[in-house]
Amino acid sequence: MKKLMILLLFLVMFSIKNVDVKADSDYQAFESIEIYEGKFLKDYTKSEYKSYYKKVTKRKFAGWRINVVHEDLKVVYKTETIFSYYNDGTTSIKYEYKFEGTNTSSRSITSTGEIGINVTGPIKQFKGGLDAKLKITSTYETTNKETETFKMQMEIDPQTMANLYIHGEGLITNGVACRYFMWIPFEKGGFEVFVITTQYYRMEKVKI
Repeated sequence: MKKLMILLLFLVMFSIKNVDVKADSDYQAFESIEIYEGKFLKDYTKSEYKSYYKKVTKRKFAGWRINVVHEDLKVVYKTETIFSYYNDGTTSIKYEYKFEGTNTSSRSITSTGEIGINVTGPIKQFKGGLDAKLKITSTYETTNKETETFKMQMEIDPQTMANLYIHGEGLITNGVACRYFMWIPFEKGGFEVFVITTQYYRMEKVKI
């Protein structure tokens, strides 16, 4: 408990916002993610699904009926700790770190029930033209790079630990949908779209 109090007292943070960094947008693999209101698709209850499905039961000859439950919910997240460096000595240590990134995407999608996702192309898309119906086809970006290099020099004080991680913000939109053909419902389920809006490296130094 004493160590925890010392760590909190000596917490020092700074952000590097001018670096173009795009980590993988699969938020379910993030170390942490916090939503301010609403909920993620994975947290829908059976009773909520039942209630939301009532909004898409009006039959139509062909196409999708959609019930957007949450739109553009703001989230903050930490994707991954890139490195932790621990100095338990009595003198400062000068350290240079080089980070190299690879191909990434700033949009991810999730589905439940009978709604499928096409994973064969370079960009994941909902099957059956749901992307177009949701009007999200132009709201994503992909970054394809052989190598993205970031160098940073730092001085790690005695009895201090330095952590570098990727921090950012994004928007979540989710709901339920049902596709009809000749008035027959099929492909009913939940959908979710997560788009990264800002992302940057953050350095954290803590006393140990």
